[in-house]
Amino acid sequence: MKSAIIGLSCLVFSLILVGCGGKNDQGKTYHWSKAHGVLEDCRGVMNKSQQCETNSNNQQYLFKIDRY
Repeated sequence: MKSAIIGLSCLVFSLILVGCGGKNDQGKTYHWSKAHGVLEDCRGVMNKSQQCETNSNNQQYLFKIDRY
């Protein structure tokens, strides 16, 4: 069951990456950076998360992929 959820998550993630370009990007080439880790605190992306509501000093290690 766990491997099925991981496989489905990978499939959905790859479809999202393919669909990110949109129709206005025809003729443009984009490159994706390698996934790199980012230490995020409650002032950034996580500011409305449940973890930050219970502990404002919470930090999480997130993976970030850039498009350039």
